[in-house]
Amino acid sequence: MAAVIEIGSSPPSQADFHRVITQRSDRWYSACLKITRNPDLAADAVQDALLNAWRKRGQFRNTARLDTWIHRIAVNAALNLLRKSRPGVFEALDSDVEDDADRPDQVLQDHELESDLAASLARLSEVERVCFVLKHLEHWRTREISEEIGTNDGCVKQAVFRAVHKLRADMQHLERLES
Repeated sequence: MAAVIEIGSSPPSQADFHRVITQRSDRWYSACLKITRNPDLAADAVQDALLNAWRKRGQFRNTARLDTWIHRIAVNAALNLLRKSRPGVFEALDSDVEDDADRPDQVLQDHELESDLAASLARLSEVERVCFVLKHLEHWRTREISEEIGTNDGCVKQAVFRAVHKLRADMQHLERLES
């Protein structure tokens, strides 16, 4: 279970951070990897996020969960690293962090789906990929995305629409396999 800090309590302790890092660091890395498509940048983003969160722990609003707060910082760190590295070429995503609790056949199926999704995401433009990941995988609001990437809501909606359209076309073979 994720660390939840009580409203009105003091800033998160080192033990709170350790507990949430142990439970959630794989999810943060996975989210950053989907955004950057580069394992090194994703690892750097998570490390930057943890350092930043620790330094700013006094600013933590107790109305949120600690893991969610750090997750948001990690996604922002990935976006910042992506901006700095632009227009660099990123490595293709080979795999994602897997949950050991899954059955072996489910892990294989999930890995294949993740590989297909990663390959399809790699074919999107950077703006389409970032908007899609933030909207559909990270569940950000359109307004939050537009503010983060410095554009308007309409541009974000268009990028998400184009990304979904391209991904559906690119991954239509999965529908045929399931029927």
